[in-house]
Amino acid sequence: MTDDRFTLDDVIRAGGCATGVRAWFTARAGDLPEGVTLRTFLREGMSLDEALSCHDGFIERALRIKEARHGRWEQ
Repeated sequence: MTDDRFTLDDVIRAGGCATGVRAWFTARAGDLPEGVTLRTFLREGMSLDEALSCHDGFIERALRIKEARHGRWEQ
């Protein structure tokens, strides 16, 4: 895992769970950035730009937690 990706570990650190990730991907399947699927997310995460483009409150919270742990990333 690298700090420039949003991954399942980031979701878990923010209080999420794998079941919630599956439900989130199912509900938002048509609104996700191109190439982002549940399978690819579980395997390699998504870029920070892709995560931010989801405009999701939970993801934004998880990214703030990630930022607090690792410092600012370049956007």
